[in-house]
Amino acid sequence: MWLEIINLIIENFTTIYLIIVGFTGALLIWISRRKILQFQSKKSARIEKIEDFESIQTSSPVDDSKQETKDAAVESIEQRFTIIRKISFYSIVFVWFSALSFPFLGQIPATLVSLLVAASGVIVGVAARPLIENLISGVVISFSKLIRIGDTVLIDGKYGTIEDISITHTIIKIWDWQRYIIPNSLMLEKDFFNQTVNDQYLWAHVKFNVAYDNDLELVRKLAIASAAKSKYFSNNETPSFWVMEMNEKAYQCWVAAWADSPMDAWELKHEIRTELIIQFKAHGIKTHSFEINSSSFVENITASA
Repeated sequence: MWLEIINLIIENFTTIYLIIVGFTGALLIWISRRKILQFQSKKSARIEKIEDFESIQTSSPVDDSKQETKDAAVESIEQRFTIIRKISFYSIVFVWFSALSFPFLGQIPATLVSLLVAASGVIVGVAARPLIENLISGVVISFSKLIRIGDTVLIDGKYGTIEDISITHTIIKIWDWQRYIIPNSLMLEKDFFNQTVNDQYLWAHVKFNVAYDNDLELVRKLAIASAAKSKYFSNNETPSFWVMEMNEKAYQCWVAAWADSPMDAWELKHEIRTELIIQFKAHGIKTHSFEINSSSFVENITASA
């Protein structure tokens, strides 16, 4: 009995193979479409939860409401995932038909197959390589959490917000409203800070130097008070103060405090620096341990001449 079944399978191998491959291909198309729509829905829902798309607080001269910005971001996501659905569909169909034609490859001349493979390799390798690299990178970025529209990032020394991720490039809206455009293939190779990948909170810190002949305890109190005084300080933990380095002319200090978002952290650091300058001047605190006496400097120059 088993022998008869095996012989029947062998005799009808091509038909059984085509049925299995055909069913598998159709199933893959349905699953990929469903998964892509789920990713698109999640990313669109996340956009609606974002409160602000700016990296600093500013009153824009452009009449661009929050909802309009969100609508543009959702539209960008829909366009990107529409292209991804088409790419995935045609890729699966190509592999599907290649698998379906496998039993019939022996009937195709080897010379013709070699010619088609060589021509396809030249076209893909030379003419379409940059486009294909960016397309693949765009798909990888779309399905990862490396960067998302609305994320605040620091990349190549530039601080801003991800404004758009197309299938071929990423647009970053820098804090001064310039647009920094990076091809997706390069985006995957770059090291960058994503300040909102998991949450909005930031431990904002300010560095400054103080001369050795100052009262360190007074410096500490002024630094902590400067951070706590700011309206952008998230009052869930007392600001911290550290002496980080001891140099020849001064020692370096850090003061750090929590902010609720990258936008607030930007303003918090500004207000800490401003208040430190005011308080240091009021209390006679020097940031280095040497002074230039203008009269003595002129006398020395005259004597040397």
